[in-house]
Order: sequence, then structure tokens, then C-alpha cells
Amino acid sequence: MIQRIQTIFLLLTAIFMASAVFCPLFEIVEGGKLALTFHSFGIGKMFNAEYPTWGILTFGIISSLLAFINIFLFKKRKLQINIALITALSIVVYFIATLVYLNAYLSKLESDYNLNIQFGIILPVLALIFDLLAMTRIKKDEKLVKSLDRIR
Repeated sequence: MIQRIQTIFLLLTAIFMASAVFCPLFEIVEGGKLALTFHSFGIGKMFNAEYPTWGILTFGIISSLLAFINIFLFKKRKLQINIALITALSIVVYFIATLVYLNAYLSKLESDYNLNIQFGIILPVLALIFDLLAMTRIKKDEKLVKSLDRIR
């Protein structure tokens, strides 16, 4: 039963988290011109990171892979619920790691700066929403199967 709606939700979760790894999260503007971009793999110019952020990259990849693997566990609904919960937890840790790295880097800056939010920071929020939607639908399926087992 891979053609369930939670499969689409989990696939969207995996896609959003995978694309969040490559999209810029923040832009740091100093003196009116773009100084650095904050990505999941580092803070610096596009792919030249002067301040690596491996924690963010790790949790972004883990949550994307867990959501993708969870699609194929449709016969084990209890395990699927647990993995969806772990995926949601890893997305939350992704945000916490992002804030920790951002705070650590911005505390080192001495000049005046502006912080611009980019599209990449919204993608994990969408991934978390779709992961929670998938978890509720999996629970609903489990409840339906248990009710059918009682009838037999």
C-alpha cells in the first residue's frame, strides 16, 4: 500500500529537507552590501565556507533520509510512526543547531550587520508540517487495522 496519502507527505518531507540543505538560510549584509551567506554546509561565499556548520548539514541529511526510508516501511506501521517521530525530532534539532551556529557566528562580528531571512529556512518548517501530517495518517491507518482485527 505505497499509494497512500502519507507516502506523498513523507516524500514531500524528504524533498523539502534535501533542498533545505542546498538553499541559503540567511544572508548577512554588512554596510549595505552582501557579505556572507549562511548555508547548511557553512557560512561564507556560495560554496567557499569560511565557518563550517557540520551539525546543521548532518541533521538535514538525517531527517531527509529518515523520511525517505520511512516510505518503504508501510507494512510496519508502529515502526513507521516511531521513525516519523524521530524525523520530526531531527528537524527540530536542525533548527536548534541553526540558531546555535548563527548565534556563535554573529557574536564574533564586530561591525553593524543586517540579517536577511532566505527561502531555505522555510523549507524545514514545511517538512515538519508534512511529517506530522504523515504521522497522523499512519496512526489513523493503524487504528483502522486494529478495529478490523477486532471484528474478526
